Amino acid sequence: MIKQLRLLLAALLLLGYVGPSHQDCWTQWYNRDTPSATGDWETLADLRKENPGKLCPHPSAVQAVTIFIGIPAEQTGQTFYLYSPSKGFVCRNQDQPSGNCFNYKVRFKCPCFGIP
Repeated sequence: MIKQLRLLLAALLLLGYVGPSHQDCWTQWYNRDTPSATGDWETLADLRKENPGKLCPHPSAVQAVTIFIGIPAEQTGQTFYLYSPSKGFVCRNQDQPSGNCFNYKVRFKCPCFGIP
C-alpha cells in the first residue's frame, strides 16, 4: 500500500513538473480601436501588425470585455460580427439596436512558451 502511494505521489509530482510547459497562458489585453464610425474592430491581423512578435501563431481562445468595467462581451447583450481565436473580435455598430457598440479590449490564449 505504501509503495503504491509513493508511486502515485511520484506520478503526481512528475505531472505537476511537466504540466506547466504544456499549459496555456493569456496575453496582455489589447484595445486598438474604438467603436467610432463602423464599430470596434479588434482583429488578430491588425493586432499582429501593431504588436509584432507578441501574439502566438494559433491562439486557442479569445476573450473580450468592455474597457471601463470589464463586463464580458457575452454578458452585454450586444451582437458580434466576429468572435474567433483565429480572427479576433469585431462588434459592428450596424448590428446593435442602439446603433453603437461598447468599447472592448481583447486577449488571446496561447501556449505559455509562445508568449514573450
